[in-house]
Amino acid sequence: MKLSQCAAFVAIADTGSFTNAARALGISQSAVSHAIAGLETELGVTLMVRDRSGVELTDAGRRALEPARATVAQSERVRQAVHGEGGEPEGTVRIGTSQSFAARLLPALLSELHTRYPLLDIELREGSDAQIAQWLRGHGIDIGIVSLPKRGLATVPLLQDEMFTVLPLDHSLASHTELGIGELGGEPFLMPVGGIEAMVRAAFRTVGLEPSISHHVRDINALLAMVAAGLGTTVLPRLALPAALPEVRLVPLSPPVVRHLGIGTRLGSEDSPVAAAFIDVARSLALRNDWRRLPVAVR
Repeated sequence: MKLSQCAAFVAIADTGSFTNAARALGISQSAVSHAIAGLETELGVTLMVRDRSGVELTDAGRRALEPARATVAQSERVRQAVHGEGGEPEGTVRIGTSQSFAARLLPALLSELHTRYPLLDIELREGSDAQIAQWLRGHGIDIGIVSLPKRGLATVPLLQDEMFTVLPLDHSLASHTELGIGELGGEPFLMPVGGIEAMVRAAFRTVGLEPSISHHVRDINALLAMVAAGLGTTVLPRLALPAALPEVRLVPLSPPVVRHLGIGTRLGSEDSPVAAAFIDVARSLALRNDWRRLPVAVR
């Protein structure tokens, strides 16, 4: 039984499909299929059944999952021991983050990590919240900034990030000191693509509405420029806002809409020196007040 077979099995169980598992592991789908076929042949059982809705574990697969997960976690502990458990963190750490986190805290976080732990080499990978969780489960990254809660991962709460309505300066609602999400129901809405979208849709649904989407926009800077040009309104978390804004108006939501961010690691790797170092630096920065200040519009 090979570690790669166990890793493929766990990745499929966690991500729900061979395609997603391959993406999380950074290998081809045929390699994942080959690994599972070899594992099932060696064990003499069928571990999972594939159909149009995804993958379902058999009884044997469900019994095998936790031992396979423990095997993968143990391999991580071996890797940690080889690189010096308990010493100064060193080596390469792969960090997953989203665009909606990177604008405010990430530069300070990376700078502080380099200062405190000069032996660490940092690789960044940007993706959506769901992608980051997949990469963690599939060993594609070591640490990720994720929204909470997250099943199947070890997580540490980091901070709460308030959502704001973003309006053109001449918008009829721009003079308000706060807005209910329902007041945006009839407005052309620019939907941010990625992890924020699910939160925005959920906020509208709390008042029985769906946003009137005129455009889906992935890039935050492009989204803000489109709002400034009067093409619609949007809702963004504070941390997604760059230090300098185009001519837009930020208005808090009432009641507040808050996303909970945390640091995610694979189960079994949360006590590694690298994870402990990252958590220490990230939480100390999260306590600072400067990231909470709203950016100033450029005029």
